[in-house]
Amino acid sequence: MGIEFMKEDHIVRVGLNIPETKNALSPDALLDLFTIWEQCQQDKEVRAIILYSALPDIFCSGMDLNTAIPVLTAARKPETEGEKWLISRDDAVGRAMLKYRDLDKPVIAAIHGYCLTGGFEMSMGCELRVASDDALFQMRETTLGIMPVGGSNVFLPMQVGATRALEILLTGNNFPSATLYEWGFLNRVVPRDKLMDSAMELAARIAQNGPTSIRGIVRCSRETRGLSLEDAMKKEMEIGMPIFMSEEAREGVRAQKEKRKPRF
Repeated sequence: MGIEFMKEDHIVRVGLNIPETKNALSPDALLDLFTIWEQCQQDKEVRAIILYSALPDIFCSGMDLNTAIPVLTAARKPETEGEKWLISRDDAVGRAMLKYRDLDKPVIAAIHGYCLTGGFEMSMGCELRVASDDALFQMRETTLGIMPVGGSNVFLPMQVGATRALEILLTGNNFPSATLYEWGFLNRVVPRDKLMDSAMELAARIAQNGPTSIRGIVRCSRETRGLSLEDAMKKEMEIGMPIFMSEEAREGVRAQKEKRKPRF
C-alpha cells in the first residue's frame, strides 16, 4: 500500500493506493511522489507517465489533515523521514504535486470517483487528463475557511478561463467530469471500465514518437507561460531548433522517405 510504480517499455504508471486515508497526501506519500518524478526525469527511456488511483471510488482526497497539515503548520515536530523532508525545503509539496512542472515528460492523469482539493490541484499539474464519466471534482477550501495554495489559483484560470476557475474556487461545489470536459479541462471522458485503456492508448501514442521532441514540447508548454509574445517565440526557438537539427529529426525524415517506422 502507498504509491504503486510500474514501468513497461516507455510508459510508467504511478498509482495512489492508500485506502486508510482515501489517498490523502501524507508526507511519506509526497516524498515517494517527489522521488518518482525525479526518477522519471532522469530515466531516458521514460516517454509518458500515467497517474491513477488504485482505489475503487476516489482519485485523491487531498492533503492529509492528520499528518501533513500539522507538520506544515508547525503544530507538532516532524517524526518520520517524510515529515522531516516536508519541511526541509520550501518547494517540497509543490515539487511532489507537480506544481512547478519541472518534469519534462508528459503526465496523464487518469481520474475516477472523487478528485478533491490537493488531488484536483495535482491533476492540474499534469499535461493531459482523462476522466471516467462518474468522476466528481471539488475545490472545497472556501467551505473550510481556507485558501488553496497548491497552484489552482494560477493553473485553473489558464485551463478553463478566469470566470469558470473562480466559480470552481469560490463555490466549493462539485463539478462532474462532463462539465469539466465541456470547459476544456479534460481531454476525454470515458466509462469507468475504459479509463485505464483510454489513458494507456494516449500514452502509447505519445511514446511511439521522438523522445527528444516530446520533452521539448512539454518544456515549451511550461516555460512559455506568462512570457510576452516576443519572449515566448524566442523560447520556442531556443528549445526547438536543437531538436529540429538533431539526429532524431533526421531519422524521422529518413523513415518517412523509406516508408517505415522511425527507430526512436
